[in-house]
Amino acid sequence: MLADGLTGADALPLLPMLDTVAQDAIRHAPINALAYGLLGEVRLGLGERHTADALFDIALSLSQTEANALQRTLVRAIEEGDYSAAIAKLDIFFRRWPAQFATFAPAIPQLLRTPAGYDTALSALAAEPPWRPQLLRFLDRDPGSIDLAYRLQLDLNSNSDETRPREIGGTLSGLLRTGQYDRAYRLFLLTLNEADRAHYGYVFNGGFELKPSGRPFDWRLASRPGVNISRERLDTEQGETFQLKLQFLGKPIKRIDVSQNLYLPAGQYRLTVNVDASDLKVPKGLHLNIVCTDPKRAVSRIDVMPGSYRNEMLEADFILPDSTCKMFRLSMGTDLIAESFRYRYSGTLVLDNVSLRRTDP
Repeated sequence: MLADGLTGADALPLLPMLDTVAQDAIRHAPINALAYGLLGEVRLGLGERHTADALFDIALSLSQTEANALQRTLVRAIEEGDYSAAIAKLDIFFRRWPAQFATFAPAIPQLLRTPAGYDTALSALAAEPPWRPQLLRFLDRDPGSIDLAYRLQLDLNSNSDETRPREIGGTLSGLLRTGQYDRAYRLFLLTLNEADRAHYGYVFNGGFELKPSGRPFDWRLASRPGVNISRERLDTEQGETFQLKLQFLGKPIKRIDVSQNLYLPAGQYRLTVNVDASDLKVPKGLHLNIVCTDPKRAVSRIDVMPGSYRNEMLEADFILPDSTCKMFRLSMGTDLIAESFRYRYSGTLVLDNVSLRRTDP
C-alpha cells in the first residue's frame, strides 16, 4: 500500500516533490483517480487530514476501486463507526483484491456486532459475492466469532442456493469444535431443504437416497485402502432405492469411513439395519456401533456375521438414562488393533435402511 511509505518521518523530504507530481497529473488528466489518491496520501503525510479525506472522496467518485483512497476511507468509516459504509467498501475491496482478504478480516466481527453493519453485511452476502466463502470460513475458525457465523447461516438460509450445504457444514464443524452441540444440531435441522426433510430421522438419510453433503449429521462415506465404499442405485417395482456397498479387498482393516454424528435425547432406542453379504470374511469382527463422543463411552453395537446371506435385519436395543452425553457417533468398525495380513477382510457387504427409533413405553 502506498500509504505505508508516505506517513513516516523518512518520507517527509519526498512529499513536496510528490505533491507537485500529483497536481501536474491532475492538471493533465482531471479524471485521474490515481493522482487524487496520491495527492491525498501526500496531504495526509503533511498532517492535512481534512484535505486528504476530501481528495480520497474525489478519487473514489472517479473510480470506486482506487486502492489507496478505498483503504483510507474504509479505515475512516471503521474509526467513525459508519459500519454500513465500511461493509460496502469491504465488498468493493474484496471483489477487486481477493488476495488481500486477510488484511481487513480481523475487523469484520466488530462490524457485524452492530445492527447497521450486520444488516449491510447480510444484504451483501445474500447477493453471493465471491468473498462470501472466505468470510464464513474466517468466522467458522474463530471461536470468538462462531456465534456470528451461526446467526448469518440462519439468516442466509435458502432452499435454492446449492452452495449452502458446504458452507453450513463449515459452521457446523466450528460449532462442534467449540462444544456447542445443541446449537449445531439446531442449525442442521433449520437449514434442511425440502428434499432433505423427507429423509430426516435420528439417523439422517438412513436409506442412502441422498448423496452425502459433507455436513456433520449427514453420512461421511469414503473409500480407504482395503475397502471400496459406494452408493448403489436399484430399480425395483416400488421405485428407485439405494444401498451402501462395501467391497473388502483382502487386506487388514482397522478403520472404515462410514459414520454420522447423532444428537439424541434420553430415552429407549432400537438400532436396526438390513444387510446382505457375499463371501464375507471378517477375521477380527465387523460392527455397526454407536458411541458417545463427549464424554467418550460405548453405547450400542451390532455385530455383522461373516458368510453369504440376504435380507438379514440386525438390531440392538439400548437405553440412554439421562442427557449427560452431548454428542454421539454412528459408525462401522472392526476390532483389529494392529494391521497384520494374518487378518484379511474380503467379500461384500451391502447395507440399507439404517434406522434408529424410540421404543419408550
